[in-house]
Amino acid sequence: MLDVPKLLRILKISQKELDHLLNNIDNFYYLISNPKLDRKGIQLIDKNGKPRTRDLYPSLTLMKSVQKRIHVQLLKTIKLPNYAFGGVAKRDNILNAKMHQGNKFFFNTDLRNFYPGISHHQVFEMYVKRNFSPTAARILTKLTTYKGMLPQGTPTSPYLANLVFVSAGLELEQLTKKHGMTLTTFVDDITISSKTDFKPFVNEILQIITSKGFKISHNKTFYQTKQPKVTNVIVNNNGIQLPDSYKKKIDSFEDRETPQAKGTINYYKRVYKISKIKASKIKEKTFPKS
Repeated sequence: MLDVPKLLRILKISQKELDHLLNNIDNFYYLISNPKLDRKGIQLIDKNGKPRTRDLYPSLTLMKSVQKRIHVQLLKTIKLPNYAFGGVAKRDNILNAKMHQGNKFFFNTDLRNFYPGISHHQVFEMYVKRNFSPTAARILTKLTTYKGMLPQGTPTSPYLANLVFVSAGLELEQLTKKHGMTLTTFVDDITISSKTDFKPFVNEILQIITSKGFKISHNKTFYQTKQPKVTNVIVNNNGIQLPDSYKKKIDSFEDRETPQAKGTINYYKRVYKISKIKASKIKEKTFPKS
């Protein structure tokens, strides 16, 4: 069990530095607030009439350095289930989509306010379940949460979000494996697909998610069969592809040497390359047997 002296050695800080961090939390974060827009680019309004925003709280200086060490030295040593793709090294949204190739029926949903919806209580419970001592768990929770929630924009939050979601994810994985479905998550984006119709299971899927304290974005919840998209990639029976808008965007570039043009073109090429590889080969490489 990880105790405080060992934790200080891993984080490469003294007790005095730790105390300084914990006693001056507000000095180590800053706010970036962006408006939340609908598909037409109009700002969303909450039920109280206030404009909705996406608030990021990037960390600064010593806090950021400590969080990077927590991520590398502690969190990444905890293996995530195979269904997790977002915030995981060597996995991206393209590979996430590839996992569903060959399936016909798709269910997509999105977790509402995913990061701020994860409380410091959930983070603390996750640490304790992972065999951290209660004292170490409290310290790590204070170092990786802010204002009682998981802050978006820090080195630790994506992996922590995946670890907290495991409570729901493992139940979903058990259900989907039992009925021959494919499950993947990409941060707050959940996709389940199958070769056969599984619509009768949708309510059970939603119940599992909400029973663990997560909220569903109902306007981003779909059950589909026609040209289904998984993390913005179209999944076909024999491959994956991008919407026609990507090709049009590439054709519109006057200068293909700009960073934006190169990024768009390289992304397009990667999707094309992954599409041509057999799904079984991709899965073998993504989930190597130990």
